[in-house]
Amino acid sequence: SLSLHMLEANGKAGNVGRAVKLLSLRKSRGYPPKAVEFVYAITAIEAAGLFLRRNRNVFLSEDKQPQIDDPTRWLDAILLNMNQRDFTLTTKMANQMLHTYASTGKSGKSRHFFYRVVKQPLDEDNCKEEENHEIATFWNRPVKVKMHMRPPPPYHKIPSQVRGKLLRKPGTDIKQLKLERESDPDWSPVLTSAISFADSLKHGACGHDPIELDVYSYSILMNACINRGSLWRAMHILDEVMPANGIEPDIVSYNILLIGLARVGDVPTMRDYFRQLISDGLTPTKETIEAVVDGLLNLGDVVSAVSFCQDSFNQYSVLPPYTTHIKIIEFSLARGLVYEAKRHVFFIQQLWKWKPNKYHSEEFCKLMELTQKNPNLSKEALQKLFAYFGEKLEESDFF
Repeated sequence: SLSLHMLEANGKAGNVGRAVKLLSLRKSRGYPPKAVEFVYAITAIEAAGLFLRRNRNVFLSEDKQPQIDDPTRWLDAILLNMNQRDFTLTTKMANQMLHTYASTGKSGKSRHFFYRVVKQPLDEDNCKEEENHEIATFWNRPVKVKMHMRPPPPYHKIPSQVRGKLLRKPGTDIKQLKLERESDPDWSPVLTSAISFADSLKHGACGHDPIELDVYSYSILMNACINRGSLWRAMHILDEVMPANGIEPDIVSYNILLIGLARVGDVPTMRDYFRQLISDGLTPTKETIEAVVDGLLNLGDVVSAVSFCQDSFNQYSVLPPYTTHIKIIEFSLARGLVYEAKRHVFFIQQLWKWKPNKYHSEEFCKLMELTQKNPNLSKEALQKLFAYFGEKLEESDFF
């Protein structure tokens, strides 16, 4: 019908108010409910949150952010419309609703800038261009690209540094554990709304029958916690809440937590959870390796990042995305660690010469084939990358 097509269009455009009104219109006209129309309404909320994902002002408190930052009112309106039209709420649709809390981007509490890129002008007479591999330029002038590390995050952001310690609540003399502090409603009103909304689904929200949350539901809540800088609460969900509800965390749950820990450079806790997922019988994925490498690079530990990437391939037959290889080389060269950059180039050459055997899966063989044929990891691309940072990758560096 026309109203359904209008609902789809407004959903993709992020017109939340119009999408909810179209749901009310379809109810008033007695149209039979369809799952897709509620999906369109939820899509409208996610599309409206695109602005916050890209342009959030992290210096503003949550109460000064756009109203879409807390989508509870619109989710309740959708649930009420579903109940009035006798449409059963499923766990899959509930997860789509929960995802709106995690799709509005990261707040200032979850961010930290570990380094800054500095471009130092060079004397043009001393700049050499060989084999059409030009060095970096800025405003058409040659520059030397370097990376300066910033101080690490405040200690209270890093879980390993506040474990078992009492922290003073701002503006009061009350001392709390970090988990207790993050559980306070004033830590993040939006996160409090997300947790409360999930609890209401378990007890029957807006007249619906209670539903059981699955591993995907709790992974979404973990993602919402991490986006609000609540790492301890995310760890609490993985370590206690999920097992208490008879749910075993999967590799996606661990990856979400590792990504959050990488954002604050908490390498000790990252290693603990990496060992934990291995002991649970889970196989690391490319997202797992990428998260750990990012955490090591954020602290400037290029040596460990290169070694971890190689060890992961040798022990678990898994590789990070090709962008991680490039990132490792860029970090090494920008910090003047040319030897480490060449060490990783040597590893990439090992990948070029890799050959499958009967023990390798078809999926892994396909991954290796794509990696070997990736033009961004070719000999010419690597030489150009080195030249950009004013270094040279000699023929003797290849075997």
